[in-house]
Amino acid sequence: MKILNNKLRNKRTLIVIIMMVISLFFLASCSIFVMEDEDAVQSGIEVEFEIEEGMSLKDIASLMEEKNIINNSFLFRLFVEQREKEGSLIPGVYVLETGSDYEVVLDKITTEPLVVTYKFTIPEGYTEKQIVERVAGEIPFISFDNMEQAASISSYNYEYLKGASDLEGFLFPKTYEITIDYSAVNIIGMMLAQYQFETGSLNYSFAKNKNLSDYDILKIASMIEREAYIPEERALISAVIHNRLDIGMKLDIDATLSYFLDKWEEDLTESDLQIDTEYNTRLYAGLPPTPICNPGLACIEAALNPAQDVEYLYFKVTDTENHKHSFFNTYQEFIDAEVK
Repeated sequence: MKILNNKLRNKRTLIVIIMMVISLFFLASCSIFVMEDEDAVQSGIEVEFEIEEGMSLKDIASLMEEKNIINNSFLFRLFVEQREKEGSLIPGVYVLETGSDYEVVLDKITTEPLVVTYKFTIPEGYTEKQIVERVAGEIPFISFDNMEQAASISSYNYEYLKGASDLEGFLFPKTYEITIDYSAVNIIGMMLAQYQFETGSLNYSFAKNKNLSDYDILKIASMIEREAYIPEERALISAVIHNRLDIGMKLDIDATLSYFLDKWEEDLTESDLQIDTEYNTRLYAGLPPTPICNPGLACIEAALNPAQDVEYLYFKVTDTENHKHSFFNTYQEFIDAEVK
């Protein structure tokens, strides 16, 4: 009986040894396979992926293989299970490199995920339409339709928006940084909050003395933004606009009509200049119905602080290479000025 028991024990031991050898051989084979397969993947390219709530290890591994973060989802699952980490994977957005080592990947997805941010820049002088297009084009999780809907002024209740018909002028130009949980409404709201922050401490006493509203100043600032290419000319262009408004003279600023026609890249035609709209400041005196772009702080400040003690009523580009203006008191001086 003892001999039989010894034989059984020896047999079991032999089976265990054989299984261990097979396992070691399998793992060695896997390692060789991994090393060979790594050559097929271009390593070192940053890839973003998201582990969503409720995803299984199989789903996660498949997603990472699809994005070439790992080379084999089955082997990665075995690797995770061997370390008993399948219940420790944390949902979130991660950035990893293609062809990553399994140990590196597992370490990342079992610790807190990186907060991935997205940056976009709104240049000074962009229109609301251009802003909607830029954000929708650069932020992968924001659609054009969502941005267009979010840009409706009826969605916001800021005090400074009273009297405005749309958000043109209030979407403050700046470089913004957002996370994946931002919506289109959040983005527009952020721009409006930035406008309030930037302009909240400005002195509007000059405007009040001239019976101009804050919104009027924004309209003037938007015209300065579209006309001034050289910073030093902002206050002078502001003076021309204010001087003309003071005497009831038409502004004759074609940028207002370009805005109405959405025609910025080509010259206005003679027929364009005859279009009957309040944005045609050759036909109608006073300010246009709305701002014609979203101006930066420097142009808003220039609208509030025009150059003093100048009687200029005209300005003209006389240096086309540098887009530099000359300023004149009379129409004859304006006509006679040479353009280089």
